[in-house]
Amino acid sequence: MNTPNFEVLLHVTAAVAVIVVLARVCGALAEKVGQPAVVGEMVSGILLGPTLLGSLAPGFTGYLFTDRTRPVLYTVAMLGLCLYMFLVGADHEIETGRGRDRWAPVALAVTGVVGPAVLGGLGGGLLLAGERPAGVAPWVYAVFLGGALSITAFPMLARVLQERRMVHTRFGRTATTAAAVDDALAWCLLAVVTSLVTRGSALGAVTTVVLPALALAVAVLVVVPRVFRSRLEAAVHRGHLDEGLLAALLATTLVVGWAADAIGIYSVFGGFLVGVALPRVPGFAPLLHGSALGLVRTLMLPLFFAFSGLNTDLRTLASPSYLLPLVALVLVAAVTKSAAGYVVLRRWFRWSHGEAFAMGAIMNARGLMILIFINAGLDLGVLSRPAFSMLVVVAVVTTAAAVPLYRRHFSDAVEEAAREEGLRRRPRATAVGAREPEWASPG
Repeated sequence: MNTPNFEVLLHVTAAVAVIVVLARVCGALAEKVGQPAVVGEMVSGILLGPTLLGSLAPGFTGYLFTDRTRPVLYTVAMLGLCLYMFLVGADHEIETGRGRDRWAPVALAVTGVVGPAVLGGLGGGLLLAGERPAGVAPWVYAVFLGGALSITAFPMLARVLQERRMVHTRFGRTATTAAAVDDALAWCLLAVVTSLVTRGSALGAVTTVVLPALALAVAVLVVVPRVFRSRLEAAVHRGHLDEGLLAALLATTLVVGWAADAIGIYSVFGGFLVGVALPRVPGFAPLLHGSALGLVRTLMLPLFFAFSGLNTDLRTLASPSYLLPLVALVLVAAVTKSAAGYVVLRRWFRWSHGEAFAMGAIMNARGLMILIFINAGLDLGVLSRPAFSMLVVVAVVTTAAAVPLYRRHFSDAVEEAAREEGLRRRPRATAVGAREPEWASPG
């Protein structure tokens, strides 16, 4: 059998196998040295690209990633991202603190976006001014860079806190809620840039992107809870998720993702929106994750890391004209985000130096979120490939630094004390049949 479709199948099958195995190996190696698996998985994508394997074995990568297989891999990767963001949204529950602390997540999120967006946008715009594509207005370029540098790896952050049993502490509540709001604000910036680039004017952006996006959000938030609440409660009562309900959830997610893509705000928005809109039925999240997360997490997301890696060539950054801006960009990204978190909690909410430092560190991780953001920018033509590669380095460095810096304050003994304090302050016990979310997430 030697048909064109069969040839594509051979290439795609081989590519997926290599991507999944390499992502798993690199993720396991990262965990052995105390890093989240996402750091290794991000690196695995870079290794597959022109930085290493594409340079050492161009014939091999040429076989895996042909002009006909790349669109297939990209399509599956984007479907995986849509489903993954649905699972993230379905798992998130906002827990507010008490007294003045209840405002800490909002203050942390707003300053964590505004500060890095303004300073990062101005600094990044200056540092990478030579990489601004022709036809992209300087202020649009700066807004995009600011949004990319302001984002937080919400899924990875929540996964780390869940693994360390810190989700229901004051620190965990503040961090997860702030990260969710932070990312929502950053995605709004991306939606603004997308609409301006694709529609060409502010009025066109409002009428053809912003208003339809708001209408979609309202429709999903109103309809989804009404349709699914009783079915979710029945699934929890049975103790398993049947295929009919799973199919309905996946179909709803993909349809809303398609609508988001058609509007121009990307399917990841649609997936996350459906997840957020699902009614919070105690005990349902573990059922959903047990049915869908493993496949999405181990098969589909590595394809996205690989696709990002294929667009990343770190060899181009070795010249002085790129190396100095790269170092400066990493410093700008790290300092502005960490400083914003530290100052807000230390000065406004009187947190201890150690807790405020740890918050600034863990909010500084970008993980998968910035990769989604900058891939959108590359598709839009807002980013050049060297600028894209620089931001990939920012993603890896800030994500790798987050947990070690967090652990400088939160030793095992300090974490145990925080957990005990969190148990005393929780307003009510977890509902019967519920348990902490299982954040099997890369970032």
